[in-house]
Amino acid sequence: MRLPLWKRNVIGAAVAAAAATLSVTFISGPAWERYRATVRPAHSASTGESVVVDGQSWSVRNVSRSTKQRSGAPLPEGTVLMNVLVERSGTTEAGFACVGYLFDGERSWRANGPPCGAATSMPWTFTIPATAEPTAVDIRDLSGSILLRLQL
Repeated sequence: MRLPLWKRNVIGAAVAAAAATLSVTFISGPAWERYRATVRPAHSASTGESVVVDGQSWSVRNVSRSTKQRSGAPLPEGTVLMNVLVERSGTTEAGFACVGYLFDGERSWRANGPPCGAATSMPWTFTIPATAEPTAVDIRDLSGSILLRLQL
């Protein structure tokens, strides 16, 4: 016995809808969440404030610009050094690692300096264009997810 065409079309549409739902839920959904974690900070703090995340207090203590490297060597033309001291208090989880990025609303620059592992004081240096006006420091884990954003 053969079903009428309209019933076969309804069954096919239902199977296609179920397949699309499963695809979005189990394939695209997790990938989308991983992407969102790289563009939206999980926590943030306003200028001059600290933020507590997982029992650790994070804050920016010092921000300065320099036109010369510590060695006294000149910088490439059109660039400056941005020095940022990020401090953290509290106990660190074993195996915790992160990297600092300077953020100006559109662009970001990775820190030159030690990654934050067990250190409680992270003196990061960024080589940025002289015209850049950074607005925040992002603390990212090694997968690129923004753990927290500290406004400058």
